[in-house]
Amino acid sequence: MPACCRFLVAFLLLFLVAGVAPRAAAQGDFEWRVQLKQNIVAPSNIEAENICHRTHSFQVEPASLPFMRLLGPGSFSVSPGRSHKVPVEFDTRNQKPGQQEAVIVVKCLTCKSEKGCRQDHKNLHVFLTVLPAAPNWSGVHPEQKGSATQSPTLRWSNVSPEKKPL
Repeated sequence: MPACCRFLVAFLLLFLVAGVAPRAAAQGDFEWRVQLKQNIVAPSNIEAENICHRTHSFQVEPASLPFMRLLGPGSFSVSPGRSHKVPVEFDTRNQKPGQQEAVIVVKCLTCKSEKGCRQDHKNLHVFLTVLPAAPNWSGVHPEQKGSATQSPTLRWSNVSPEKKPL
C-alpha cells in the first residue's frame, strides 16, 4: 500500500460495548465487531487519517444504518498528516437479538488527483451482535421483586392463577 495516501480507520467505542475487534480482512477491508444489549445507545468514532502531501476531501457512506448513524457531517476535509473523527452512535433500540452486518465505506474523494495516491477508499465491515436485554422491573411492585436475582415469574411459577402470592 503506498504510504503517500492511505486511510487509517480507527474505531473507539467509548462505553457499553462488550467486544470490539477491528481486523484487516483483506487489503483495504476492515472488520468491526461489536456486541451490545438490546435498548442501548452507545457512542463511538470512525477516524480517517490523511498521510498524503495535500489536503483531501473524505466521505463516509452511508450516513445511517438500521443500527448505527453518523452524528457529524459525513463529508469533511483532512489536512496532510492529520486525522478527522466522525462521531457515530450504535442504537439497539427496536433491534431483535442476533447479528446484523453492513459495510461502511470511507472514501477519499480527491486522492486520485495527487500523484502517487492510488488507494482511494477503505471498506469497514460492521458486525453488530445484539444481546437480549436485562428484564425491565419498572412495572413490578417492590414487594413482588424478592431478591435482586430472583424474578417474579420464577418465584411464582408454581402458583395457580386463582391463588395470590403472600
